[in-house]
Amino acid sequence: MKVVFACVENSCRSQMAEALAKKLYPDQGMEFVSAGTRPDENVNKGVIEVLKGEGIAWKGHPKDFSEIGEVDLIVTMGCDVECPFFPGVKTVEWDIIDPKGKDKSEYQKVFEHIKDNVIQLVEDIIKQK
Repeated sequence: MKVVFACVENSCRSQMAEALAKKLYPDQGMEFVSAGTRPDENVNKGVIEVLKGEGIAWKGHPKDFSEIGEVDLIVTMGCDVECPFFPGVKTVEWDIIDPKGKDKSEYQKVFEHIKDNVIQLVEDIIKQK
């Protein structure tokens, strides 16, 4: 199963989700990627800092949907009208606040929220197998 975490710039929330999912579930037979509708040039520095503090050395880069191929599940972070739509692909909306431009404590809160959601998502996927 291929899961894509999506947001507009693919520089903050979706990058955190991809990094966490890959770190927490490397051997579940799932592929985790992230993409954006208008990808930024780099991963947000606040994201890199929070991930590093959690023991994740992240080397991801923002991607466009054209780079990820076919997917089985799309998890949107709260991109409103710019969320991608793929006919026939299940979409889950998390509606997570974008921490971009905020202080480190906001990035940490978003990280914890995403972590809880990633754990629940993977548990749900495993139950459905």
